[in-house]
Amino acid sequence: RQMCIRDRWYQRRVHGDSNSRMARRTVKVGITRKYGTRYGASLRKIIKKFEVQQHSRYQCPFCGKHTVRRLAVGIWRCKACHKVVAGGAWELATSLALTAKSTMLRLKKLREETAAQAEQPVLPPAQQEAAAVGDKAGKKDASKEGAKKGVAKKKTTQGGAKRTQAGAGKK
Repeated sequence: RQMCIRDRWYQRRVHGDSNSRMARRTVKVGITRKYGTRYGASLRKIIKKFEVQQHSRYQCPFCGKHTVRRLAVGIWRCKACHKVVAGGAWELATSLALTAKSTMLRLKKLREETAAQAEQPVLPPAQQEAAAVGDKAGKKDASKEGAKKGVAKKKTTQGGAKRTQAGAGKK
């Protein structure tokens, strides 16, 4: 079947043509093509960064879908769950907001840990001493067991050289 002129034009338009002399016009400038040669290259690059951030989609913190878009300055809406969130002017979450959020989570976790420690029952002084003596005795017993099993403890002699109790490294 032979393609008509309109079909050939569509093929070239969509898939490109190796013989085509037209180049793609917005490879570098992208969204800032609308400004033409005005305002200078450096300013257009800065504007490009902001406009790309502004028009892109972000992940929703509630439903997890990639459907959050900007409604107005600082107002973002998820198309899937219809939640409206306050965020940054150009992007959903600014670096300052992320820092503040992580600090708040860290402080909340610290507060919960201190509250959990405060809820632990306080032992009377006599029981605290008995528990401390029991811990020390347990440590001493463990060290004796280690020596019995053949674990060599290192001691420092007056000269600074190390030798073992098992007698493996005699002077």
